[in-house]
Amino acid sequence: MSRLEILEEEQVLLSKERTILSFMRTGLAFVATGIAIVSLLKNVEAAIIGNILIGIGFVEVFESVRRLVKKQRELVQLRKGV
Repeated sequence: MSRLEILEEEQVLLSKERTILSFMRTGLAFVATGIAIVSLLKNVEAAIIGNILIGIGFVEVFESVRRLVKKQRELVQLRKGV
């Protein structure tokens, strides 16, 4: 594998990493919005919606962490092959 091919592969992996981090940021926004809804609105419907948003946010954050770790391992393997 040439140095140019390795550089191109690194760029692809790093762009995927940035995308994963933006998904993580979105998940944290879901969690924050859910917490705000639950704490500010004191009725059952709002609590249900808020808890659903919190759940979706946590799933998105945990999935993002899993994908991020996978991409970082791929990047380390790519750099070891240099």
